[in-house]
Amino acid sequence: MLSLSRSLENTVIIDDAEYDIDLSFDNVLLIYEAIADESLNPLATLLTVLQLLFVNDVPFKNDIDAQIVIYKNIMETYIQENAMNQTNMQIAKEETNLDEIAEEEEYFSLIQDANYIYASFLFDYKIDLIDMQGKLHWHKFKALLTSLSEQTMFSRVVNIRQQKIDKNMSKEEKESLRQQKEIFALEKSQSQLNFDAMDLAEKEAYARKMMQEGGDM
Repeated sequence: MLSLSRSLENTVIIDDAEYDIDLSFDNVLLIYEAIADESLNPLATLLTVLQLLFVNDVPFKNDIDAQIVIYKNIMETYIQENAMNQTNMQIAKEETNLDEIAEEEEYFSLIQDANYIYASFLFDYKIDLIDMQGKLHWHKFKALLTSLSEQTMFSRVVNIRQQKIDKNMSKEEKESLRQQKEIFALEKSQSQLNFDAMDLAEKEAYARKMMQEGGDM
């Protein structure tokens, strides 16, 4: 979490030892890309993420269970913090309301919306995110992203995705919104398409399984 009274975190304490971690925004985005990569099996994903996170050696190299705990703790404490959970790489949490799984909808993707995010930072803040790679901390990036003005392309696209077709709209308004939604629709991964094809009971069983295994949905 971004705090104006404390310095930004760049280290983590594990068993009384301090380790340097890379929380630059572009490195965290690489982590999300690794999590979303369906060509990687869970173990490969875990190892890839840890290698990206730790500046030097990854702790507990021969203890997978310990590394899983480290991965979860860092993701929950330093990266997710419930603030960016509307990416298309959501990690299942125990507090997930299974009755609402079918209604969950994602309105932006840190990966697919990269062009809009880049242009919006440049428009609002005059910040070139390419130039800021390795410099801008993830927590600063999140604060700026969630505060983009309504005039930016990113905010406009998210707004279109969030809008619902209303019965009070004219025929022309409905058709216009449908077309815009189609233009700016997020692509879904194969795993998400498979999840969408399940009935509610299957989705609940799958979500429970993922929560028990600590996997991603």
